[in-house]
Amino acid sequence: MKKDVIEKRKDIRFPQIGRVDIAEISSMPGILDDISLSGLKMHFPYLISLNLEKEYKLKVLLSNFSDNTPLQLLSKPVWLREDENETQIGFQNLYSPDDARLKDFIADLKKQNEFPEIK
Repeated sequence: MKKDVIEKRKDIRFPQIGRVDIAEISSMPGILDDISLSGLKMHFPYLISLNLEKEYKLKVLLSNFSDNTPLQLLSKPVWLREDENETQIGFQNLYSPDDARLKDFIADLKKQNEFPEIK
């Protein structure tokens, strides 16, 4: 199943550590696993329930982003996986009031992951 999820991604995802607050789901923050322009993967270190048909307001605080203000994202869950003590969720970004900031952050990540050509 995980392979199918990766193949369906339309944008490059970058592994990131951060905090994800979703007040409608939990008073405790979730943990960001990776992010792209079109979505993110996160997990809660405990079991939660959510409606896969609903849109949620996410506040994402990125650990290595120079701006300490959380990104505001309107996202919809695409998939949910539960293990014994953890819930993983894949979100698709529908709209971002912080679209310009998200694009800048992704552009910075792309630059960090580029390697100079060896001649």
